[in-house]
Amino acid sequence: MNSREISNFQQLIKLHPLLKDEQRDRITIMISGKKFIVQNRQLKVFPETLLGNEDKRRIFYDNKLHVYRFNRHPSIFESILYYYLNPGILIRPPHIEPEIFYDELRFWNIDESLIETFIEEDMIPLDNIRFLPVQKWRRIIWKTLMYPESIHFPYSELVIGICILTTLLSSIPFIGEIIPTVTELNKLQNILNVEQIFFPLYIRSFYIIEILSITIFSIELNLRIISAPNFSLIIYDIINFLDLIIILSSSICLISYHLHNIRYINNFLSFYYWLLILKSFRIYRLARYMLHLRLLYKTIAICLNEICALIISVIFCMLLFGTLIYIIDNSEPESNTRNILDGFWLAFITLTTLGYGDIYPRSFEARIAAGLCALIGIIIFSMPTTIIFIKYTKLIQNKWKQNRNIRYLISS
Repeated sequence: MNSREISNFQQLIKLHPLLKDEQRDRITIMISGKKFIVQNRQLKVFPETLLGNEDKRRIFYDNKLHVYRFNRHPSIFESILYYYLNPGILIRPPHIEPEIFYDELRFWNIDESLIETFIEEDMIPLDNIRFLPVQKWRRIIWKTLMYPESIHFPYSELVIGICILTTLLSSIPFIGEIIPTVTELNKLQNILNVEQIFFPLYIRSFYIIEILSITIFSIELNLRIISAPNFSLIIYDIINFLDLIIILSSSICLISYHLHNIRYINNFLSFYYWLLILKSFRIYRLARYMLHLRLLYKTIAICLNEICALIISVIFCMLLFGTLIYIIDNSEPESNTRNILDGFWLAFITLTTLGYGDIYPRSFEARIAAGLCALIGIIIFSMPTTIIFIKYTKLIQNKWKQNRNIRYLISS
């Protein structure tokens, strides 16, 4: 035995007590038949957790096999173990559903603040708690108007069907108004052989539908306000404001129809067009009764950061390529980019891959720049679109979980 081997052997003898202590510190954990061996001191880094607290985990100890037995998900436990070995680092396995993963974290008593932070980044938030008023009659009205899917079948389908039908029928007079006033005003005057047309234009049947629609919308909004458990639920619901705008704009149109004192069409026409825009909001009432439409609006609200990043990227590329194309193409005698604004417009329709054809590059260099602009536009729009699609898909998939975990609380 040479001197180096003797030296190594002596060091092993010195380390023997340490190795013995480390062997004694080991514990064996069995997760659904799969064994894991870990040092107890590593678990004690987080004493508030199930594994880090000896008193908590003692009830799972098997005296015969001298192991801790847990009938839990083995793949998720690997992430839990990684959390102990690399303190504070928590990674969800990609093949594990978020709901299952977070249920496991709560079983192992992982820090709740860490779980909440993880949920905000990884999961789509769900409205699981719904408040109800104290009085029974208000509770029935509130659930019928706000959560019709919660009442018993077939009444839920009946309520939703009536609301959707009312909204669709209320759109018929709007279509009857907007077609002649916007597109065929002069032709209509010639056909009727009149110098003056009173606004708004209502066929008798449309007039009756409009009156009924405004009446139903007003009653529904008032019932919603009366039965609300908390007035803040009315204020923070944007659809209530849409209902108010619809009622006011439609009422003004009906009042003007009865007055018939509009002597000059042009004076009233510009204001009347704005009323038509406000009246068009009534189609958005469908979002209250159509789940997938509500989820789409919610997805857009969740993805506001991505949408803002998309808008900023489009503006930046539009300024860059618009200026570049204008400078390159302006030297051509047949160029139709007359000013820098035309260059911006060309860059914008190229980025969005619309290509109206009203403005297009003439020179070879400008066409190369436009082609590069189109490629960058495809990349810019594909990334946030994919993110929005994924989050919308997650919302659709989590629909069953939302229905399962909904809780109704009576607000005092």
